[in-house]
Amino acid sequence: MTGLSRRDLMCRAALLSAAFGIGGSTKAAMAAEPVLLYDASFIAARRFAARAVALGGAPTRLDGDRVRQMRALLGFAPAACFGVSRHGDALLLCEIALEAGYRRLASVQHQAAGQLVASCLSQGVTIGALARIAGDRWPETFAEFALGGLAHCQMSANAGVADPAFSWVLVKS
Repeated sequence: MTGLSRRDLMCRAALLSAAFGIGGSTKAAMAAEPVLLYDASFIAARRFAARAVALGGAPTRLDGDRVRQMRALLGFAPAACFGVSRHGDALLLCEIALEAGYRRLASVQHQAAGQLVASCLSQGVTIGALARIAGDRWPETFAEFALGGLAHCQMSANAGVADPAFSWVLVKS
């Protein structure tokens, strides 16, 4: 047995994914300020947003006309978008982003009882692995990953099972 804790392993996975596991365009995306979107009707999304705020990020609440909101955000040409939302919003926002020259790098479906299903391109497969390692703390880990990975990893208590939601990553093609 090693002295490596689950959290330490997760932090190292974030470092490795940022350094080696994801493609060049994604590395550039991580260097720029990403757009962080969340649906406040989900506990997991609120946890994601709260952690992002604690790290100095500025998450945007999905509100009103999703099409207009997403087009306006993409008008600023962010290098990446990270979101936690319901499945329908994830599909709609990803379609809008595809039209604007983005591609979906990863999508993680969080189901009841802590189960998840990850759908990742080869460049984003480490995001799915990181979600599995993070377990119940995925919303916070996802915010840490979005805003700098290893530099923001911290030890913290288990936050409890998050409700079903989708987390997803879009990058500029």
